[in-house]
Amino acid sequence: MKLNWLIGLLVLLPLSVKAEPKVVLVSIDGVRWQEVFAGADPALYQQPEWVKTPELIRQFIPGKPELLMPFLHQTVNQQGITLGDRSQGSRINVSNSYQISYPGYQELLAGFADPAIRSNNKIANPNVTVLEWLNQQPQLQHKVAAFGSWELFPYILNTKRSGLTVNAGFMPEQGKLSEKQQYLNQLQAKTPSPFATVRLDVFTQEFALEHMRLHKPKLLYIALGEADDFAHLGQYDQYLAAIHRSDQFIADLWQELQNDPYYRDQTTLLISTDHGRGEAAQWRSHGKGAAVPGYKGPVPQIAGSEQVWLAAIGPAIPAAGLIRTAQSWRQGQMAATIAAALGFDYLAVQPKAAPAFDFNAVAQLAVSGTTPTANRQGL
Repeated sequence: MKLNWLIGLLVLLPLSVKAEPKVVLVSIDGVRWQEVFAGADPALYQQPEWVKTPELIRQFIPGKPELLMPFLHQTVNQQGITLGDRSQGSRINVSNSYQISYPGYQELLAGFADPAIRSNNKIANPNVTVLEWLNQQPQLQHKVAAFGSWELFPYILNTKRSGLTVNAGFMPEQGKLSEKQQYLNQLQAKTPSPFATVRLDVFTQEFALEHMRLHKPKLLYIALGEADDFAHLGQYDQYLAAIHRSDQFIADLWQELQNDPYYRDQTTLLISTDHGRGEAAQWRSHGKGAAVPGYKGPVPQIAGSEQVWLAAIGPAIPAAGLIRTAQSWRQGQMAATIAAALGFDYLAVQPKAAPAFDFNAVAQLAVSGTTPTANRQGL
């Protein structure tokens, strides 16, 4: 009798643990919506000028985006929401005028465009991001962390003021370290990167996963960077390979979340980018001449740099697939969305921020059949 009672208690015990919402945000720097939703660009795919190793990308057939990003298309688009396929009337844009990385991340993480953030210079962000604000809340204090491949994230997140846990660029992990963290530190120091300011994404991924296992953050930001830098170098084959690796990293991350009872069925995964880039021969670049004072480049304005994309999956995200939009959604809506997913109202403290994405309203419209178009931007 006592044994049966004990078994019953053990069965019911996990059900008594209160579920707490968590959020993981992943950004992939400078990835165009064209590759995300249409796969390899047929205008670039076989150009010797841009492709030096054809066998590296032979599997990424134009018109087959599921080959380039299988997790996004076979899991996220089936079980969640995607946005940004202009060929299907789905649009989300940046609001900042400069359409380069620092202004893009400022908008993504603070919820609004700041015209004073106009370059990629190492300047401490004067604005409080949603990560910093959430880290100040008693329920989330010391439960927010960010890992980035680009060395500017300590400035974007203003670690001197915010006190956020941030590991970016070529920084080693510090403090009391696990054996894996010690090994990653050693391996990173011995591994050359082709970029001066961006480490290889595998280190960002593995540092983030180990931190997640050890410290269980409730809000984790992972910022991958290789794709944008390979694009700037004009290496379309490496650009595609970096996108594919990013998708694999996110798939591994999602599996890790599902394997951990602390995160399983309690975590919203948001995926996006900081800016778009040009089309055809301008695919290597992005932004406007005004983005950098004294700019004297050959292309003063690159169309398409404002066009970004979004994907979301989680227990509160409806399985709606691609969303069509009557009006363009805004990159700045991400900050309030992160806060809302964790049960906080970011607009109450930052009225300049854009409203959260209203995923459920979009799903209701799609299911009702009243209109194929989402006509609301936020809550």
